Parts: sequence; C-alpha cells; structure tokens
Amino acid sequence: MSSHFTKRFIAGTALGFGMLFGSHAALAQDALSTEQKTEIEGVIEQYLLENPDVLLRAIQNVQTWQASEQARQQAEAITPVWDALVADSSVPSVGPVDAPVTVIEFFDYHCGYCKRAFDGVKEIAENSDGKVRTIFVEFPILREESGLAARAALAAAKQGKYMETHEAFMTSRGLLDQARINELAASVGVDVDQMLEDMKAPEITGMIAQYAAMARAVGISGTPAFLINGTMVSGADMDRVNALVDAGLKEAS
Repeated sequence: MSSHFTKRFIAGTALGFGMLFGSHAALAQDALSTEQKTEIEGVIEQYLLENPDVLLRAIQNVQTWQASEQARQQAEAITPVWDALVADSSVPSVGPVDAPVTVIEFFDYHCGYCKRAFDGVKEIAENSDGKVRTIFVEFPILREESGLAARAALAAAKQGKYMETHEAFMTSRGLLDQARINELAASVGVDVDQMLEDMKAPEITGMIAQYAAMARAVGISGTPAFLINGTMVSGADMDRVNALVDAGLKEAS
C-alpha cells in the first residue's frame, strides 16, 4: 500500500470526522499546531500500515455505497423514460398494454449481439400467453445505414407490417443499405414506394431523436439494452432477461 494513497485516505478520514462531529472537531483541529497535526497523521498512517484490513474495509464500504448510489440514480432516471415508453402507443410493441410484465428493448439492426438475442426476444414476445408486452425501441447508433433501417421499420409500421419487417431485418446478414432494405420490405408485403415516402416524414425523424434522448437519459450507450419492469440489462444477456421476466410473472401470479 503506497504512502501517498494512505495519506489521501487519512485526509479523507479527517474530513469525515469533521462532518461527523461538526464544528467542535473542526475547532479542535484548528487549535492543533502543525507539528501536532503531523504527529497525529503519522500515528494514523502507522496504524493503517500495520492494520491494512481496516483500510480495506473502509474502501469496500465506500465502493458499496457508490454502487448503491449509482443504482438509485439510475432507477430515478429510468422511471420517466419507462413511463413514457409504456404509455406511448406509437412505439411498436407486441402483447397487451396491461400485461403484468413489460420488456423494452433498445436495438440497432447492424448489431450482431442484437441479432444473437433476437430468437430469445421473439420467444418472449410470441409465447407468453398474453402476460408479457414487448416494446421495440429503434436506437440506430452503429452506422448510417442503421438509421435507414430504423426509418424503414417505422415506416412499415404505418402499414401494419412492423414485426414482419423487424424480423426480416434482424435475420438478414450483411449490410442493410437502401437496396437491401427495399428488397426485404417487399418480401414481407410492404408497399415499398409508400415506405420510402413515409421514411422522410418529420414524425419518424422525431421518434428516432426522442428514443436516442431516452437512451442517453438512462445511460444506454450500446445495444442491445433491455428494461424489464424497470430493471436494466445491458447486452445480450438473455438468461438475465428471462430470469427477470419469470420473476415478474411469478410476482404477478
């Protein structure tokens, strides 16, 4: 353990005592001479060097507090985003709005991990006996073509073809440029000319911008990311997603 780190800890400890005991401790410290302060710091430093477990426990307590505080702040940030997405009927979703469990996925059509998670997400959406609602949030961040695919999917939703288009894009391999997007959309019955026109709509531009702002608000910087009844899961950890879904269903039963 370095002397520099120990001295930093001592300084933090002194500050903590000052906060704990208030002005009396501060006045007592001010009354000490420089030599007395140095002597006291030396005694504390020697004690910590001889008893490193005390310092380790203090560090662990700080880390535990930091993790708890981070989780609290994240939960506070998630609540308004969660409420807005659940209440917004324009966001593509599968399942009843009053389902006891809701799964929200932020994704990018060029994300390999999103594609890897797709079968699991589809399983939840299609085989939950009406007890799970799955909400799909376009979050195109990986490349310019991701934005094209997101616009096309939202435009297809206007024709009632969102899920068909979503699956076609998710199961496609390679670059989703405009030509490939048009081909896949046509293969699932989308009117491509109408889709191309709707892709230009300010409404769709606004939706994608709003989703991006929501992702930033809750600290999502990569895909996929899931919110299950308000709890975040980062990455394609479908075991964790399924466990939270099962826990939500059990709690609701």
